[in-house]
Amino acid sequence: MNKFILLSISSLCFTFSAYAGGFKIGLQGLKQIGMGHTGVGFVQDAATIYFNPAGMSFIGNQVNIGCNALMPNTSFLETNTNLLTKADAQVFTPFSVYASSKLYKKFNIGLGIYTPFGSGMTYPKDWGGEYILHKINLSTIYFQPTLSYKISKKLAVGAGFVYSTGHVTLEKDLPINSMSNSTIASAQLKGAASGIGYNAGAYLHFNEQLSFGLTYHSKVLMKVKEGTANFKDIPTALTASFPATNTFTTTLALPSELSLGVAYRLADHVIFALDLNRTFWNSYDSLGFDYGVNTDKVTDAKSPRNYQDVSAIRVGVQYEMSSKFVFRTGFFYDQTPVKDGYVAPELPDNNKIGFTLGASVQVAKNVKLDFSFLYESVPNRKQTNLETGLSGTFQTKAIAPGIGIQYQFNKKNNPKK
Repeated sequence: MNKFILLSISSLCFTFSAYAGGFKIGLQGLKQIGMGHTGVGFVQDAATIYFNPAGMSFIGNQVNIGCNALMPNTSFLETNTNLLTKADAQVFTPFSVYASSKLYKKFNIGLGIYTPFGSGMTYPKDWGGEYILHKINLSTIYFQPTLSYKISKKLAVGAGFVYSTGHVTLEKDLPINSMSNSTIASAQLKGAASGIGYNAGAYLHFNEQLSFGLTYHSKVLMKVKEGTANFKDIPTALTASFPATNTFTTTLALPSELSLGVAYRLADHVIFALDLNRTFWNSYDSLGFDYGVNTDKVTDAKSPRNYQDVSAIRVGVQYEMSSKFVFRTGFFYDQTPVKDGYVAPELPDNNKIGFTLGASVQVAKNVKLDFSFLYESVPNRKQTNLETGLSGTFQTKAIAPGIGIQYQFNKKNNPKK
């Protein structure tokens, strides 16, 4: 039973990291999504606040708002029973809001509000892993005030402060039953987390054909200061071991990331972009937590994770069909940081590939509508979890259509002196 409680809290906190790396589907900008989620070396709009803060020096005053409908589809084929379980179909709506403006001469200021991590999973109550996970939901919001400085006509630097806030809920059954009825004991875990970090970058607009970018996203310590663990329908004989309401604290380090980007104009109306990313997941080797109340069944402990550093490659092409219509497409390949033996229901991860499409339409003098579509496939991965013993094959696919709007503010004409 002690092992089960350890896994419950591990799942709770593990999901924050899962969506930050191994199970992350990049949805931070509509134009960028259309080009395989590239944007480090190719500045298009105010979403550069996330992709490369230095890029604000090369765009006008504008506001960008976008939203996606993220629809994952996960199935699990259990090895021992050969039973196929499908997670419930769900729709999540990550969003982004960016605003950029000239502050003073060579300085630009901006604000980004976006949801880089957010999804969930719900399995049937009676599936093979009901004592490991039934339901999990995660939502996060990042607030990033940002400043850029234009060193010269070609070179700029920028940085932003990041404040992150999030909330997660996890539900699962407990392998103990009441003698008086058939009610199954269950646990519900809730935690609110927050953390701080920064995003810094440099951008070189070498000429009209070639540009480069370099961005660093810092590690973020997500802290759950007083999460709650509620135990329901516990047999009377075990109520002392499972307090009706307990608390816990934990700190999880989300990894840092380094990205290099380049963009090249292949022809008058065709631009190619390439981003290379390296995520330093080796900082996540274990997870520890402390309970407010310890019992013979609920004690403080650590759970190993042993993550590894991983790389990703993203490519995209943009074709300017006319002054009012732009078409985009892209491809990406992401490695998984999850080693064999650590694949779990809340993170059925593997090396993944994805394809994207996108378009922008000028609908008014200062207004553009952006559209994007993402398809991601996580190939089959047959695993036996070292902690839970759950053995089977996971497969996950996801699609994410999106729509956004951009408003470009007119430049004020300075009176002649």
